[in-house]
Amino acid sequence: MPTAPVQATIDLPNKAYLLPQSIPMWPPVWWTWLVLATIVLLIIGVVMFFYRRHQKYAYRREALSTIRATSSELADKACILLCHEMIRRCLISEGENEIAALPSATLLQKIDSAMPEKHRFSALGSDFVDGLYRDHIELTPEQRKEMINVTCYWIRKHHA
Repeated sequence: MPTAPVQATIDLPNKAYLLPQSIPMWPPVWWTWLVLATIVLLIIGVVMFFYRRHQKYAYRREALSTIRATSSELADKACILLCHEMIRRCLISEGENEIAALPSATLLQKIDSAMPEKHRFSALGSDFVDGLYRDHIELTPEQRKEMINVTCYWIRKHHA
């Protein structure tokens, strides 16, 4: 017995309806452009902030690289002089000329007041403060390393 053919489509009873075309995603609602412009301006602002900050603190990177590059080659007295010089140069770069012009002992006491107990220049002893004015000075490798570490810490963290 022959079977009736199977219909592949379903017949809908109301064929007179016109369906709209699909609604496109673009252009989006009118305020999407405002949100997009705000986000772009915010990103540009953040990039500019970090770029200016990077330029502003270039003297710190230069001072740290100078200390790390030349401190191992220098004699003890010259290494102390380099540390003192970098501290003063950083203060001058921040516009603190009056503080940078202070005598070494007064300058280091003033700097120590804002530093944590672990990283104070007074903990280095009188060799660091008065070492520039002595004829012969001998530092142990541990003293020298600690002196460079404290100076580098201050350069990274100071807010003159």
